[in-house]
Amino acid sequence: MGNWFDKLLGRKQCGCQAGEQTLKDVEVGTSVAIECLRGEQAACQRLREMGFCESAIVHKLADNGALICKVCDAKLVISKKLAENIIVKDVCSNKDKPVDKKMLLLSQLAVGQKGTIHDFVCESDDCERIEEMGITPGEIVEIIRYAPLGDPIEIKVRGYLLSLRKEEADLIEVTV
Repeated sequence: MGNWFDKLLGRKQCGCQAGEQTLKDVEVGTSVAIECLRGEQAACQRLREMGFCESAIVHKLADNGALICKVCDAKLVISKKLAENIIVKDVCSNKDKPVDKKMLLLSQLAVGQKGTIHDFVCESDDCERIEEMGITPGEIVEIIRYAPLGDPIEIKVRGYLLSLRKEEADLIEVTV
């Protein structure tokens, strides 16, 4: 199934060499981009399902018998044997430099758009309650859907779905 299926999905066959850098060899605390996956088709498919896709950015958090990595906003644990099948390359250092980011209110984001929570417009009991729900500065938030009349708004933050009233979303500043 491998050859025609990969061509159908636009995946290129791995042409990596034995001396390429693998995720297992990367130092803890380093971010890398996945260049390709090698090994059995089923293992590669499972890695892709977990988020270890070609060109995905992986941050290696720990290496204690198994590897703990952050990929696609999720922390995952994989074995060193699986990590040997993930060929990586260094991430361009320019990518980490700040770009001109646009500041909006959470209620102004479009469906599917992501932003990073910057701050609250004002300090109030409502803002404190919102923070207690996990909406804190620095967290990435994604708009999942708006109700038919625009209120409430369903968002994804910290891996779970949450509904906010539009007036609550108007209190939250995000950078896009």
